Amino acid sequence: MKLDESVVNVCLTHQRCPRIGKGPSVDCDWRWIYGVGVAVYETIEDLLELRQRLSVVREGILARTGIEDAPRMPGFRAHGWHATKDGPEFAEPLLNELDRGATFKGHARFVVTATALTSTQKNQVFDSLFIELLRVLMPRYRAHKQIDIVFEADQSPLTRYEAIIAQTRSGTDVAVSAEAKGDSGLAMADYLLYATLKYVARVMECCKAENCDVPHNPPDANSVDYRPDGVVELAGHLTGGDHALRMYKTFVRNMSSVVELPGVVGRITESQ
Repeated sequence: MKLDESVVNVCLTHQRCPRIGKGPSVDCDWRWIYGVGVAVYETIEDLLELRQRLSVVREGILARTGIEDAPRMPGFRAHGWHATKDGPEFAEPLLNELDRGATFKGHARFVVTATALTSTQKNQVFDSLFIELLRVLMPRYRAHKQIDIVFEADQSPLTRYEAIIAQTRSGTDVAVSAEAKGDSGLAMADYLLYATLKYVARVMECCKAENCDVPHNPPDANSVDYRPDGVVELAGHLTGGDHALRMYKTFVRNMSSVVELPGVVGRITESQ
């Protein structure tokens, strides 16, 4: 299991709000979406197959002329894909390859808040979301001799992740580690989570109607609709040219669960 955490924010007042990333204006109505995601590779063969396929895609990007001087290229060359930083020239080849099929199961848990959280509060929410997610997943794989759980490394000590696992009642041996960006298997958790959160954000941004009867939560593989030719159809406010829709359509066939968990915000301790 490869896990990641992320946050995006959205303005409910303005379409494509120009203040995102700069701080809200007095008439902005911002929401912050905190989420965690996991790409589950049920066998080592699944992970190795994906790595091999994406290695070919990565080499193709590195060999392209015209983008060798792109500002993103040094970071991509050193660390591979990063959903929040990749422009179309880096993201589209990846998404095109995943459109051919993937070898992982995706899961996401998220919460929407009306206020930005402090660094400590964010970790509390992320930890709660990780625990809720893993408590569902662990029993499904209890027959395995060992479950390898890899978190994307930030500045947190490994003890933070070990404490998360201790609360999941795994029922089997678990190897916990944290890795920096660079592994394509970990990049899938990064991308599927970012696609989910951006999809949620864009739907919230586009919907201005009260009592809207259009589904707003991201569908999973069991609830998505398909056209007769097999193309994914997602009901909602987004159009085919929206990158958030494009990204999520790539992952939805592999998304086994996507759940909003607003109750985790109440677990933030007042002292923090």
